[in-house]
Amino acid sequence: MPQVSGVSILPLLAVLIPALAAVAVAMVSFYSTWWRNFFVFCATLATLVTVICMYPAVVLRGHIITFELFNVVSPLNLTFRVDGFSLIVALISSFVWLAATIFAFSYMEHEENRGRFYTLFLLTLSGTVGVPLAGDFLSLLLFFEIMSLSSYVLVVHTQTDEAYNAGDLYLYLGVAGGMSILSGLALLYYRNGTLAILPGTVVVKSMDIAIPLAAILMIVGFGIKAGMAPLHIWLPRAHPVAPAPASALLSGIMIKTGAYGIIRVINVLLVPAVDAEAATTMAGQFKEFWQMVSNMGYVIIWVGICTMFLGVILAIIQDNIKKMLACSSISQMGFILVGIGVAGYLKYEGAMGMAGASYHIINHAVFKSSLFLAAGVIAYKLGDLNMYNLGGLWKKLPFTTLVVIIASLGIAGVPFFNGYTSKTLLHHALAEAYEHYHAASLLEAERIFMITAAGTVLYYLKFIYLTFLRKPPEETREKIENLKGEPRPMKIGMAMLALTIIFIGFNPNYLLDKLIVPSLSYFVFDPHFIEHHIVGIQFFNLKDISSSIIVLGLGALAFAIGVKTGLFKTSIPYWLGQEFLATQLGKGLVSFWNSLTRMTGVFVGFFASSFNSVFRNSFQLLQRLDYRPGKSDLFRAINLANIDFDVILMMFILVVALVFLFYLQFGVYGIGL
Repeated sequence: MPQVSGVSILPLLAVLIPALAAVAVAMVSFYSTWWRNFFVFCATLATLVTVICMYPAVVLRGHIITFELFNVVSPLNLTFRVDGFSLIVALISSFVWLAATIFAFSYMEHEENRGRFYTLFLLTLSGTVGVPLAGDFLSLLLFFEIMSLSSYVLVVHTQTDEAYNAGDLYLYLGVAGGMSILSGLALLYYRNGTLAILPGTVVVKSMDIAIPLAAILMIVGFGIKAGMAPLHIWLPRAHPVAPAPASALLSGIMIKTGAYGIIRVINVLLVPAVDAEAATTMAGQFKEFWQMVSNMGYVIIWVGICTMFLGVILAIIQDNIKKMLACSSISQMGFILVGIGVAGYLKYEGAMGMAGASYHIINHAVFKSSLFLAAGVIAYKLGDLNMYNLGGLWKKLPFTTLVVIIASLGIAGVPFFNGYTSKTLLHHALAEAYEHYHAASLLEAERIFMITAAGTVLYYLKFIYLTFLRKPPEETREKIENLKGEPRPMKIGMAMLALTIIFIGFNPNYLLDKLIVPSLSYFVFDPHFIEHHIVGIQFFNLKDISSSIIVLGLGALAFAIGVKTGLFKTSIPYWLGQEFLATQLGKGLVSFWNSLTRMTGVFVGFFASSFNSVFRNSFQLLQRLDYRPGKSDLFRAINLANIDFDVILMMFILVVALVFLFYLQFGVYGIGL
């Protein structure tokens, strides 16, 4: 296992640099555009350089970087802990952020409130980088909420009704997710006494419900941010209304923090061992616990399968480019969840699933961000993202067309592009899960995996054909013919990502050996399996390339059928959509709450009347016993009827909280939560 290195301030700097720069940007935005852009660029570049500086210690020397600030998150400390997997997420986040920053200098040129945008842009970077660098779950939640609240302002930047509605949904679900995570942390802390992000820190003393329940609550909370079905409904609404640089980061980076959280939950709460010998011993002592881990991994596999398939169906029927890309992100997060699920399902032998999930986190961040930036170019030039109103853009925007084709080849899993590598690992992991237990359902899951991959090919062919290759419609032809090329900062931002797609595609083992494999040593996986089945794996073999060709062929065939039959213009009835069902559920809950309030109002009125009667009689009795007889105004001053229901409810909650805290501090031991 990796050894903990000496204390380093680098993780703190990676978080502080963008946060302090945000303050500077807020101050200079009113006076100088040049200085504002200078601070934004230097902050994002410095954050990336700071993260890169951690690479030698973490990857080359196999150390874990730690740092701690005392009494920041009372009663615990703000801690940082950087291992190989933390570094992967922080590195790809800061790299894509730099590309989006350069792109934003042109895109935001004609937007209002640019100072506010860049200030929150940097605060969001601080929170996003802080999530993977956090050393305990409470510190992670702190950065997670900073990211969520700051990015809300990016979502509603245009301040339209559509943006506010999408932002409200984004905020409500974000708060619900945060509360779910916090509830899980409360269970974990009071059951186990620690929130450290270390495998094996959860001491399994008995098979009580606390640890599994904490895991479920935290997975649900992080799953909302990850776009996990059925918690994904905010993505197709929030991503299209945000400015393109923010959309690229929401989809390419921020939803990965949800996947990161799920991985850490599984690694900490559901892997009760820190090495091979301990894993064998623990497996022998707690077979029931290991079975629970396997079962939860199995559930996550199927949640991932459902998420990827649902995302594909939604993406196929979209006509707005950003909505299509948002639904595509839902589907691609399903691929990542499948890898995470396989890692939990196979437990000690689940390294292939984790390798595939980690690799796809990197790949999706790169190609999806580049696609959102390309969509931003189209919106910047034409102000229209409806694919049926576009066409022929390859002549006027050749650079953007090339970037879209490269990114689409990557996400489709075409050999020699980056997505092929991670999807191959995920496919191998799913096949291993089936071969390990021979569960027939996993064979069906593998087939859905292939169908979904073909669906990805289908909707990106649709995107490229309708937007770039076909002739433009008559009503928009003149507008398209008058287009001029992309500004240079936009080209630079997109080129950084497109070149990364090609580099990874032609050198798949480079990233695997330099980042992915070293990160696996920080998890509880069989080192023998990693050495013989992952290190040096040959991606370009006949079997895997043949599978990719079959998927491409099926996708192309489905595209041809869709063009002929008009399938792409099919839409799901509103009454069958999740937004409608969620709205109806919300209305039902509001109606129930109103009815409950009316009932409690009657009850409180009766209770207050009865209590006041008793209080009046008691008070009058005390007055008679007083040696100074006479009337008093004291009764009217403290009449219970003057206290409304909300105050009574808050007093009740406060009393319950105090009793609960008293029990935790002084209560009877031996009674588990």
